[in-house]
Formats: sequence, structure tokens, C-alpha cells
Amino acid sequence: MEKFLKIEELQMTNNMAMPSLHSHPYYEIYFLYEGRRILFFENDLFEVQAPVVLVVPPHTMHKTEGGKFKRINLYVTANYLDDFQREVLDSLQLSVVKLEPSQAESLLEILKTYETLSPTDKNFTEVQKAKFAYFILTLRTYTRDVAPIRAVDSPSASPLVLSAIRYMNAHYSEDFSLDDLCKELYSSKQTLIYHFKKYLDCSPMKFLLNLRMTKVKERLVTTDDSIETIADECGFSSGNYLTLIFKRKEGVAPSAYRTKSRAYFHTV
Repeated sequence: MEKFLKIEELQMTNNMAMPSLHSHPYYEIYFLYEGRRILFFENDLFEVQAPVVLVVPPHTMHKTEGGKFKRINLYVTANYLDDFQREVLDSLQLSVVKLEPSQAESLLEILKTYETLSPTDKNFTEVQKAKFAYFILTLRTYTRDVAPIRAVDSPSASPLVLSAIRYMNAHYSEDFSLDDLCKELYSSKQTLIYHFKKYLDCSPMKFLLNLRMTKVKERLVTTDDSIETIADECGFSSGNYLTLIFKRKEGVAPSAYRTKSRAYFHTV
């Protein structure tokens, strides 16, 4: 897969939830300039009020939901970035960058410059590249002397869900059942399932499978470990079982995914 940059705007006038927890092998810069959203990133479930910017690094599970909002997302592969841009994104990842209204307006103006330009225009790629570079430089200027705020738990988030997520992140390589998880959390299965469905719209064990798959994808791209080794370290009983599940969920074998996705991480 070749390096790419995509700038995507979305405006919603009613409630919208991302269909499921997901991850991808590229950066996502989430610029919320109007509205309020509930977001799940890695270990945290929290609420943000525009204007804010969040950076989701590659191979990080995330999901958003809430009422009406306006946002612009920038999707960019690691091999598209120069050293400065990558340093900026890595310094801000999984943190909330709160913006002043004037700062949000400046960033919005950058991204909306030549917004009517068609992808078929001969200058489209260079204009997108220039807009992205100016956006990152401006964002770095705004955050240079301000430490980004680590995402904190929303008061509306379930402590039980957060405790379960943190336990699974620490123990995903181990073999444990829903009963085992409930014992660790001193919770009934009914209560735990209810809270996961309410806050993340999935069951605890489906979350665990998604988490393990995310870890598998990361290992496939960033290491040369065998499928058997990755299966063992990511909580799957065997390499064959991992391959079966991976094909079912991703549509390709782990080895094919590794070959296709590694191009995202080649240096410029």
C-alpha cells in the first residue's frame, strides 16, 4: 500500500456512533470544531467539547459517539510524514489539545483553503500536502508551551467498564473466560455485559477479541515474529486458530496483511 494523506470533513445533525471499535495502521488526527463527543481511545472513555484536537496513533482501538457535531479528520500514513511531523504527532498522541476559538478558526481556515479543488486537478496532491504541513506547523505552535492533557475518565463513564478494559489490556495474552473476568472485577456477568453494551456497544469478550486482533496487527507490521509466536503472545491457542479468526475478520491471511501493511511504516 502506498503512502497517503486524506482530509475528510463530516457534519452530523443527529446522534451518530461509529459502528464498532476499530483500529488502523495509520495516524488519525481528529479535529472537532463544533459539538460534543464521547470517545473511547485505548484505555479511556471520556467526553470532549469542541474545539479540540486528538491524535490517534496507528494500531489503537477507538470509537466515537454523541449528538450533532462538526469535525475534520486527517488520515496519514507514517511513511508520508517527515521527522518533524512525526515528532509532533507522537508528542500529542492520545491526549486532548484544547484550542482557543481563534486557534480553531485558524486551523479550520487552513483545511478549508481550496476545499472545492477536485482530486482530479493536477495540483490537488500538492495543495493537500501544503495544507497538511501548515496545519501541523500551526498546531505545534499552539502546543509548544502547553503540555497536552492526557485523556481522563468522564464522570459519566462506567468505572466497571474502565476497570475491565485496563485488566484486559494488561492480561490479553492470557487465557481467561468471562467468568474469570467477572471474578477479578467482583461483578456479575449480567452487570458487566450490560455496562459494556451501554458504553461500548459490544460484549466484554468481543472487546477482548478486538483488542487481541489489534495487538496481532501491530506485531505483524512491526516485528518478524512467526504467526505461532504472535498467536501465543496475543492470547490465541495456536497459529492455525489465529489464522482462521484473522481471515474471518479481515478477509486475508495474517501473512498477506503483513506484506500489504508494512508499506505504511517505511521511512520517507
